[in-house]
Amino acid sequence: MQGNLINLFMWGFQQHMLISFQVSSESLFRKLDYKLDPKVFFIGILTEERTDRHPICIEPEDCGFSTHSFADVKKLASELENVDEERRIFHSHEIAQENHNRRITAKSYVEAINKILKRDDIYGEKEYFVAAPTHVEGFLVFTVLSLNKSVVNRYYSLTKDKQIDRFTIYRSLIESSIHSLLKECSIALKDPNNSMGAIDRSAEELLRDAGRQFIYTVSGAGRNFSGLHGFYDACNEIASMRYEGAVGLGKIIVAPKDHKNVKVTLQLKNPIRIRDYRKVRKFLEISDFDSSLICDSALIYGLGELRGKYNPKEESLFVINFTSHFKWELTHDNNPLMVVEYREPRLPEEKINREKFYLDFPRLFQSISKDQIDDLWDLSLEATKQKHGTMLVISDEALNESERLGKQSFPLKPLKLTDKVIQQITAIDGAVLLDRDSNCHAIGVILDGIATEKGDASRGARYNSAIRYYEQFGQNKSLIIVIISEDGMINLIPDLKPQIKRSSIVESIEEFKNILNLDNLNHKSFNYGMTHFQTINFYLTEEECEQINITRKLIEEKFKKDLIMVHIVYEDLKSNPDMNESYYKE
Repeated sequence: MQGNLINLFMWGFQQHMLISFQVSSESLFRKLDYKLDPKVFFIGILTEERTDRHPICIEPEDCGFSTHSFADVKKLASELENVDEERRIFHSHEIAQENHNRRITAKSYVEAINKILKRDDIYGEKEYFVAAPTHVEGFLVFTVLSLNKSVVNRYYSLTKDKQIDRFTIYRSLIESSIHSLLKECSIALKDPNNSMGAIDRSAEELLRDAGRQFIYTVSGAGRNFSGLHGFYDACNEIASMRYEGAVGLGKIIVAPKDHKNVKVTLQLKNPIRIRDYRKVRKFLEISDFDSSLICDSALIYGLGELRGKYNPKEESLFVINFTSHFKWELTHDNNPLMVVEYREPRLPEEKINREKFYLDFPRLFQSISKDQIDDLWDLSLEATKQKHGTMLVISDEALNESERLGKQSFPLKPLKLTDKVIQQITAIDGAVLLDRDSNCHAIGVILDGIATEKGDASRGARYNSAIRYYEQFGQNKSLIIVIISEDGMINLIPDLKPQIKRSSIVESIEEFKNILNLDNLNHKSFNYGMTHFQTINFYLTEEECEQINITRKLIEEKFKKDLIMVHIVYEDLKSNPDMNESYYKE
């Protein structure tokens, strides 16, 4: 494109619509996990006989796929349509039959595009999702959304996408969010010249809609279709209510009546409707850690508990846990699926990343054993149960530090910490000072340290005091600070970046240099290479940054004719002073 000229032209406002869709997708998925890195592009398939239009159009042209990738899309879609079992369904009304056939054709195109995207995505780092098409000026236009595959796979997800082999359901909040966004994109394309704010609904509205859609998976599992609708709103109302001034805490087990893994211990003569919010809230008072309300999404039958070994593949039993005022969470087989706070859904956060914990300790404590890390892991998890939060300072200098900080702590004779003891000693304010063998040397420790620019005013006193202490005493010593917040979340200081293979950096630079040997610029390789280098910029040495910067400029000079269209402007890469050899994998 040069100026207002669009090479692969579908309609005049295609670029404006795309920008609007991209902004909406970023606003939505940023609320879930910014690392999902959403990207949106259009694929247009010409369905009318026109000689002034390209048969296949893509916007933007540098989205990572070429029009050649989709040269066989019509043929592939036709093959899929011919084997679709729904082709056997016939309607008596002519218009109904036309609509039915149109739906099958659209579905076949979506499947064909999905197959092509998976086939031609050579790096395999993205997951692609295709919206239902919209007819725009002779084109069948599909909105495609890509997300970071590794981030999507990081979250627990159900496996079934159908109930009773018929009704479509969603397997995660991410999946229902994708559906909500793409549905709005298809609707917005019906007015293709609306270039100003094409999607009217805000990210908050889309997310609430996604949460409501996802809960249909749960309410449908109860097999009482009287409760299919309204269950999401019912949970929000119950979470918002107080009974005699107290916050409602408790659980609701959602499962079909007489589920084999649910034992009813107290049965109501007259079941309570889930929409009788005040009655449900009052009845929730008599539930405790061992017993929960038993519900099929429409009716509450009494109190009960789980029994036997539940088969998670059935996906027929869910738990709603009311954790505080206006907050509840959804779990399946003890795996968190969604948290809703003040009516806004979000993905559950890991209290601590076990893999990171086990990778970081050997990098900071030379020759530490797995048994020692196991003990420290168990203590950290136990400390998350402390309601007001706490802080564990694990140091090879714990004994000396307990003497130095003696006047601002309670020094102890070395005491091997256990699950029971950790609850007692973290009940008071201040940090717990221990060594790699889980021996405690002081409690109630008030940390000192120097002022630093690495603090965070939004994080509070505990976090910032830990940062100051580490900046002064942890740079050249074996030290990790485990910060546990009031909601049980854990942060490690220092927060080490993952290790990377040095060889992979060398290989990436050599591949990037090979672009100079081509006769024509491969836009995909060039943009992917620069995006990759920006992602791993922290790990690049000064020499490597210089190599990449020089190569990029040589490529831009050699292929300036290929780059005459609008392209991404890349800044020079600079090395990070915090990078050192410890960030390389052996």
